[in-house]
Amino acid sequence: MSLITISSNKHYVIEIAPEKNRAYLKIIGFWRNAEAVPNYIADWKKALDGLKKDFTLLTDASEMKTHPQELRKLHEEAQTLLLKGHVRKVAEIMQNDVTEMQLDSVAKTTQFPKKNFRDRATAELWLDEA
Repeated sequence: MSLITISSNKHYVIEIAPEKNRAYLKIIGFWRNAEAVPNYIADWKKALDGLKKDFTLLTDASEMKTHPQELRKLHEEAQTLLLKGHVRKVAEIMQNDVTEMQLDSVAKTTQFPKKNFRDRATAELWLDEA
C-alpha cells in the first residue's frame, strides 16, 4: 500500500491511501491554539480531493496531549468536513483515557461514526470489514 502525504508537521500528519480509500491522521502532542495548526482544515480539504465517497479514516491519537477547549471547534469543523465528504467509518487509536473522553465528546456532537481502539492492527482490521 502506498501512502501519499498531504501534510506532515510537528502537530499532525495527514496521509491518504487512494487504493484503500482510506485517510490516516496522526495527532502529535499538544496544540496550544488554532493558530498552532493554521492549515489543518485546508489540509483535510486536499486529502478529501484524493478520496472517494465512503472512505475510511484511521486516527492515531496515541501521542496526543489533551487539547484546550478552544480547539474543540476546530475538531468539530474537521469532522463536519469529513462527514460531508462521506466518511463511512473511523477508527481512533488512543492510550489515554482523558484524550479518549475529549475526542468522544466531540464525536458525539458531530455524530462522527467512530470506534476506539488501543492498537493499530485491530483498528485496520475493523476498517477493512465491509
